[in-house]
Amino acid sequence: MTQTPHPPWLLVVGLLFFLFLPSQMMAEERPMEKLTPFPGFSAEWVLEDPVKTFTKEDLFNYINGEAELYYPYGFERLASAFYARKGSNGQIGLVADVYKMGSLLDAFGIYAQYRKPEVEGVSQGVEGFINPSQLIFYQDRYFIHLAASGTSELEASVFQACALAVSKALPGGREKPKELNLLNIPTLLPRTERYYPEGVLGYAFFRRGLIGLADQGKKKIRVFVLMETSAESAQDVLNQYTRYVKQAGLTPERTSGPGGLQLFSPDPLHKGLMLSQKGPFIVGAADLETPAQGTLLVGQLLDRLP
Repeated sequence: MTQTPHPPWLLVVGLLFFLFLPSQMMAEERPMEKLTPFPGFSAEWVLEDPVKTFTKEDLFNYINGEAELYYPYGFERLASAFYARKGSNGQIGLVADVYKMGSLLDAFGIYAQYRKPEVEGVSQGVEGFINPSQLIFYQDRYFIHLAASGTSELEASVFQACALAVSKALPGGREKPKELNLLNIPTLLPRTERYYPEGVLGYAFFRRGLIGLADQGKKKIRVFVLMETSAESAQDVLNQYTRYVKQAGLTPERTSGPGGLQLFSPDPLHKGLMLSQKGPFIVGAADLETPAQGTLLVGQLLDRLP
């Protein structure tokens, strides 16, 4: 029987599969211990000891007092490597910590806990920053913390070389979490976005959401987006908040907004809050003295919603 030759396009597709997809899959499946450079990240910096790994059960042994910060962001595993500068007898080093979090958004969330608006940015990962004692970035679902050891600072080129080597070993590209687009209003101050997987604004009933700072001239106002699973659960959140402020002796003003229920209320913790529901989302502004201060901001946030 004569075999029918494969069309050229099929061969091209097959070649792309073997050249591209398997490498991505290998990166996803690579053990945590393989995500740190071996035997070093430059001729001058070499791995001193075997890479240490930690899980949810023993993370507190490594970062006692901070482990609780990582758990809500879906922490799964940490690989920690110590690199010593040649000729320093192990006294001068760089610690490379690679944390595997629950998702890209979770990795951003823990990263943003350390970032400040005025930081000096770096090119590695989706976003990162550097100072004399550390370099921090995130990429895909990974959060990376490089820190000087045995000295208060290291050359920027040292941090950059290690960060580049780690970044190359990680999956993912340079795309930010798509959820951050929900906060992208004209007056949002750069690098002020944060993601909270629980307790937004310190309230348990504000279960999950994003917060940023909007520039209003002399005043900075916190804007936020709460992300619920349905319109019904979003409605329930507003009802819980209404009951809370009434129990505190305050009077919320409830009206119909563009997407659903809208309210403004004096707030026991945040001066004044404006909230507006649209489907499974609740957008809002905090630290308000009057409803007028939040009207434009809330309207812009509503426009960002799908």
